[in-house]
Amino acid sequence: MIEAIATVEASQAGTLTISWFSQTACGHCEQADECGSGVVAKAMAPKQNRLTIDSKQHYPIGTQLRVGIAEQDLLKASAAVYLLPLVSGIGMAMAAQATIGTEAVTILASIIGGVIGWAVARSWAAKQPKPLTILGQLGEPLSGA
Repeated sequence: MIEAIATVEASQAGTLTISWFSQTACGHCEQADECGSGVVAKAMAPKQNRLTIDSKQHYPIGTQLRVGIAEQDLLKASAAVYLLPLVSGIGMAMAAQATIGTEAVTILASIIGGVIGWAVARSWAAKQPKPLTILGQLGEPLSGA
C-alpha cells in the first residue's frame, strides 16, 4: 500500500475533496546535495494534487487523513496511461509503414495512434472507481480551515 497524508478541502453528502502534496523519492539519501536528481528535486516546487472521492463518513474541512492506494491498482492505472498510447502509436506506425511505406505517413499515423490510445486510456480511467482508500484520521481539523 502506498500512503500519503491528505487534507479535507470540502465535504458534501457522500463525497470528500482532498488534497495532498506529491513527494519525490529522490533527495532523501546522503548524496542528495551532490546528485543531479537530488538537486533538481529540491529546486522543483512540490505539486499539489486534488481528488474527489466517495466517503460514507463525514470529515470536517481541514481534517488530515491517511490515504492509500494498493500497488496493484497503481500498476494497472500506470500501464493504461503509459502503455496503451505507446502500443497504439507503434501499431498504427507499423500498419502505415506496411501499407503506404512513406516516412511522413508513418510519423503521422504514429501520432494519431498515440492520441487514440491516450483518448481510450482517459475514457477507461474515467469509468474506473477511484482506488484511493481512507486508512484513518490523523487528528483534529487544522486551525483556520
